[in-house]
Amino acid sequence: MKSKLVYFLFVILYSTANGQFGSVGVVDARSMSLAKTYTATTSGIYSVGINPANLSLNNDYLVQFSTVLPVPSVSLGTGSNFISINDINYYFGGVNGEPRFLTERDKEELNSLFDGGGAVFASVTTTLFSAGVKPDKKIGAFAFSIYDYAGMRVNIPGALADLALSGNAIGRKFDLSEGDIKGWWIRNFALSYSREMPELKLFDNFAAGVTLKLVHGYSYVGTGKNVSSFSTGSSAELTGETDLVGYSSFSDMMGVKYDFDSVSTQSDFSLFPSPAGTGFGFDIGFAATLKEWAFSLALTDVGLIKWDKNAAEFNSFGYLYIDDISNEDQLDSAKESITGDSKKIDHFYTGLSTALRVGVSRMLWEGATKFPGSLLLAFDYNQGLNEMPGNSVQPRFSIGAEWKPMDYFPYLRTGFLLGGGLGFGWAFGLGVDAGLLELHFATSDMQSVVAPNATKTLSVSFGSRWKF
Repeated sequence: MKSKLVYFLFVILYSTANGQFGSVGVVDARSMSLAKTYTATTSGIYSVGINPANLSLNNDYLVQFSTVLPVPSVSLGTGSNFISINDINYYFGGVNGEPRFLTERDKEELNSLFDGGGAVFASVTTTLFSAGVKPDKKIGAFAFSIYDYAGMRVNIPGALADLALSGNAIGRKFDLSEGDIKGWWIRNFALSYSREMPELKLFDNFAAGVTLKLVHGYSYVGTGKNVSSFSTGSSAELTGETDLVGYSSFSDMMGVKYDFDSVSTQSDFSLFPSPAGTGFGFDIGFAATLKEWAFSLALTDVGLIKWDKNAAEFNSFGYLYIDDISNEDQLDSAKESITGDSKKIDHFYTGLSTALRVGVSRMLWEGATKFPGSLLLAFDYNQGLNEMPGNSVQPRFSIGAEWKPMDYFPYLRTGFLLGGGLGFGWAFGLGVDAGLLELHFATSDMQSVVAPNATKTLSVSFGSRWKF
């Protein structure tokens, strides 16, 4: 992979103008089916990465574990927060194989989709192995997990659509500073511990938990700074500035070759490759129950990653002034300020996808005479504390419900979420509990099933858990 391809990911934001993670990341299938309403509802090994305190509560099994058999635990999601498949087909799909000529009303409506910018994302989470043991209530519960997260998010400046549809009108300033890209592939080796504290008499049960994480990063691409804009003056002169900084780092396994480096490595895939970055992090959480209520609070992914393998910095800095398109000096200067420079660096740091989680749930009925089965209702508030992959500084609210009508009948789960930079979502899923084995299947974008052309996002999740 050439560095020009990496650099393209950074520069595309500018050139287009002339052209179980964080608060919103994908999670296990049961949590996804509840619209990621998981802070007070997870139990056992599903608590890792969400709230380690839940390892102790609602967990009556000595041993739990999850592997690739019989169903691997995988969650995938992709889409955008601003444009649907219907919109893409209408504005860019043409008519009977011919281009569509947009009316002024069409242009206004298309432009409105980009108000405040837009995000395009893709992510996948998989659990390679997870095991938990609860030998005794006095001793507490332990868990060890290995899970991967790979994801990328591109924020597109709203000024791009305005420029494409209206042109660079005299007196208009186009601010491209909303442009941002962040993507990585990381692996967490997580050791968790939780213990109930019966001496706290305020609740029926109270537990605290902590997870310590060794984080291996295998690739990273991200902008660190972007202050870019341009405008057209009264005499049609073009002025602007760019101040863009980006970073990248890749494991040797990926065979990256930068233009400024004559040495390259051969791509050689391995399930446990040498990392490009290493870091440490922790989660801390508290959980309590009072009659049919459960309360939960957690702070997750506090820590840093130091990227020091094949690390590079990309800079684009300069001022743009063109009042004569035949002036080669002006054109060369503009090209130099836009394309920028790249260089090898020793290392750089990124934070983890730190998030605050608050949740409450209530068992509305269980074994009641008037209503069949059991029904659990839950509410969540998740707040990302940075804009790392899988995270959003915009708060996310969700509500989820799990109904098991009767024995030998699957769990029926659904939920709704709002915020987190992704708008509205409707989730649905099924769960089978055969005692020894659980199977879960879900989507957090049920609207993509009932109205596929109107959807903006797609997701699917499945997984299994053994219990003894």
